[in-house]
Amino acid sequence: MTHEPGHIVHSSEPSKPFPRAPAASSGRMRRLVMIVDGGFFAVVGTAQMSMELLGHHLGAGPFGRVFEQSPYSIGWVEAHGLAALIGVLFLVAGGRDGRRYWHGFALSVHVLLGAANLMFWSSFVTFGTVPVGVLATIAHLGFVIAQSWCLIASRAGSRS
Repeated sequence: MTHEPGHIVHSSEPSKPFPRAPAASSGRMRRLVMIVDGGFFAVVGTAQMSMELLGHHLGAGPFGRVFEQSPYSIGWVEAHGLAALIGVLFLVAGGRDGRRYWHGFALSVHVLLGAANLMFWSSFVTFGTVPVGVLATIAHLGFVIAQSWCLIASRAGSRS
């Protein structure tokens, strides 16, 4: 097919609005997202759980005044302990497996946690941790965007 100035060129190929990244490049990026996501959950979950346990048992640390011998500590410790375990799961399985399932699961986790942060924002106000709440919610939003990209990038011809 030749193009002459002033003439419209028609192609039999459907137009592609966005160029696709090579499969190998996309796969590396998707693994990197899972590793960063897993690291985030493992580190932050472990740190939060440690501070909550310290606060509950010793009345020390940033949550000492709130969690000291509180029966409500259990929910916080469980939630952040599960976040740490999910982080390890993302690092070990999600970062190596390559199936798009992991991106869907990670996306779901971040939507749940980000939405919970917004719905229960008054908790951050009550505990005096609004800056931490802002950072956590922004991080969840960032991972929602990254994991959504991974799902889209893995859609065509990828393992489920």
